[in-house]
Amino acid sequence: MKDNNLDFNELSNSNKKISLVDSLENLRKKLNSNSIVSRLNKKELIEELDEIIDTIPVELRTARWIVREQDSFINLAKEEAEEIIKAAKVESEKLIADSYVLQEAVIEANALIKQAEIESQHYRASVEDSIDLKIDEVLHRATQLVTFLESEKQKLREPRNIDKP
Repeated sequence: MKDNNLDFNELSNSNKKISLVDSLENLRKKLNSNSIVSRLNKKELIEELDEIIDTIPVELRTARWIVREQDSFINLAKEEAEEIIKAAKVESEKLIADSYVLQEAVIEANALIKQAEIESQHYRASVEDSIDLKIDEVLHRATQLVTFLESEKQKLREPRNIDKP
């Protein structure tokens, strides 16, 4: 473990990752052994731990930054999705309300049209009855006029009586 400069690409491609894990496992084995002090040089142990500590934080900071960015992006996407859903619900409710209003308007319009048709039929029948009465009255007067004219015509054809002026 002599290379202290780890590249994130190397770490993500598992090139250095495996060697770090191997080093940590070797240290763990050494620490778990009964004779750690006698077999392992304290200075060597500290050097290996220092290398691991110096190497890991860069990747951990990068990983933490990536995780935070991912969380931030996911939260932003969730907020946008919630806003879109809210807007869709509002629009849906508006469309449904407009649909009900439109249906009620159509029903009311049809009722008004039906009522207007009934009233116009009634009005037309009333007008026709009134016209029939006027025509009958005119015919009656015309008949009276014809009768009067014929009687006057008859009187004109009668010889005049000179004794009676």
